[in-house]
Amino acid sequence: MILPSVTDHAFASGPVFKQPKGFLDALQETRGLREARLLLAVWSQFSRGGKIGEGVMLSTNARLINLGDQEDVIIAENAVVRGTLRNERGGRIEIQKDVYVGDDVILSSASNILVGNETLLAHGVQVFDNDTHPLDPERRSEHFRMIRGVEAPRPVDVGAARVTIGERCWIGMNALIFKGVTIGDETVVAGGSVVVGDLPPQVIAAGNPARPIKELTRQSG
Repeated sequence: MILPSVTDHAFASGPVFKQPKGFLDALQETRGLREARLLLAVWSQFSRGGKIGEGVMLSTNARLINLGDQEDVIIAENAVVRGTLRNERGGRIEIQKDVYVGDDVILSSASNILVGNETLLAHGVQVFDNDTHPLDPERRSEHFRMIRGVEAPRPVDVGAARVTIGERCWIGMNALIFKGVTIGDETVVAGGSVVVGDLPPQVIAAGNPARPIKELTRQSG
């Protein structure tokens, strides 16, 4: 059986694919040996690293790094993932139904990231529920040495707090969302914005730091 691929809008880098049944399915879809092997490897990475719902589609550029348990990464039905998901031990990433994760998107969790149903994350969006490194300069240098393998790994205090992005939101290209933020349902975050505080539902927000600039109302019909 040949599984359908989908070519996205003009800014997307290549098609996305449902999970192939095997190498022949992957080859028929991608039309190339290298791409078929890559597609199988990507799907293997996601299948082993998270709980994947029916109808999920992945690009060959998608990546999942899960240092926790498989149950700590949830990708619900009909989501499309083109970007990178990184989940540290103790973190959790939940992508709900019909979510779009665009090219070069990064979701980095050491606490909890929730992306609500039907939300769109445009290309280049970055969501961090953590500080990545300690704020203390000496501890930060030690942490970098551990990452490089110069020093033995040990517990590191890195600040982290849950990020919640509501349902039917649109996060514009290259927007940055940082730890502890809640974005209300149906809010639009303009491209290039930096979100460091909560945003209410049904607004357009823009700027650095992002603030509501316009209220939105649903169109009837």
